[in-house]
Amino acid sequence: MAVAAWRQSQNASKWIPVLNAAESANGIPPNLLARMAYQESHWRDDIITGSTVSPAGALGLMQLEPAYFPSVNVPRPYTDADTVAQINQAAAELARLYGVFGSWPLAVAAYNDGQGNIQAYVAGTRALPDETQQYLQAVFADVPAAANA
Repeated sequence: MAVAAWRQSQNASKWIPVLNAAESANGIPPNLLARMAYQESHWRDDIITGSTVSPAGALGLMQLEPAYFPSVNVPRPYTDADTVAQINQAAAELARLYGVFGSWPLAVAAYNDGQGNIQAYVAGTRALPDETQQYLQAVFADVPAAANA
């Protein structure tokens, strides 16, 4: 069986075990956070170290927004310890979102699009943006068991 493309790279080998530990510690299905990390950063060094900032201002491996996540409000380039702190903060946030929505797909959608936006989507007052639909499709194509967990 071939290894999925998202699992292949030096950075994947380095960070997937850390991401898996954060998943386990936070009750997140195996590889869900790891696959999200790939979707957010594609394991690119410039993104992981914070050298490249997203158009929305998100930073680091998990693309956290500085206004909400203090772990990215440290000097750049990020150290490995900074990235571990960001992974743990992202894992706690994803677990919190699961507590709000009771569904991993909705929690992942909220991680991508924001809790309030997904609450409006659930209420039927807002459509799910194409970007979020594509994000969900990519993540759950590689981690299908999590879609039903």
